[in-house]
Amino acid sequence: MRDARLFLRLLAFASWTLALFLIWALCAPGAVLARRLPRWRARVQQAWSRGVCRILGVHFEIQGHPPRQACLLAANHLSYLDVVVLGALLPCAFVAKSEVARWPVLGFLARSMGTLFVERENRRALPGLGQRMRARLARGETLVLFPEGTSTAGSEVLPFRPALLAPAVALGLPVSYAALHYDTPSGERPASEVVCWWGDMTFGAHVLELLRLPRIAARVCFGSEAILAPDRKTLAVRLRNAVLERLQPLSQPHV
Repeated sequence: MRDARLFLRLLAFASWTLALFLIWALCAPGAVLARRLPRWRARVQQAWSRGVCRILGVHFEIQGHPPRQACLLAANHLSYLDVVVLGALLPCAFVAKSEVARWPVLGFLARSMGTLFVERENRRALPGLGQRMRARLARGETLVLFPEGTSTAGSEVLPFRPALLAPAVALGLPVSYAALHYDTPSGERPASEVVCWWGDMTFGAHVLELLRLPRIAARVCFGSEAILAPDRKTLAVRLRNAVLERLQPLSQPHV
């Protein structure tokens, strides 16, 4: 049963991804001419993410309301699934680690959907990333980032990296936020082991185990008000504290 579910989901994922990419490729030239490419790109990504959530059996519990206007949104980071979950709830683009750009298939899709990539260990690259983020935010796009800089097992929230928040401070832009949590059905391995992707877990093996789950409960708690701060370090602390207040920690993984 679990292997049959895995096979059917892989087939559905490939078919849905190919269909959405063909729609994207056919309509993108018209969107460019109409100067609506970012909006069209974000809507295609949202449609793709919603379809993937259905394929994976993701059930949502939403607290608060997703931002209605273009914004910068910060969230705690548990898994690559975070991108699909948040992408299903609002039209947006993401800021991701540069390694994602080199992933098979998913890296190509991320580049096509306007993902901004950050080289975490290259401080010299951060000013350029900040300029690109600032330009996208100034044009009214919604960007989602994970300021922890890496994914965790969900028992804590790592300190937020201030450098990624500098463009919001430069624009005087309040930053929205969300806290993420996952649960698996009774009898399955806990979400901290099979949904969260962290430590030395290998990507391929982890994806296959996630696809075998009968369903996943995703709890997303959006903050009621965006946070404004005079400098990036203060903003990083305030955002992390706000996420912590709404965080439902996952059970500790077995080690």
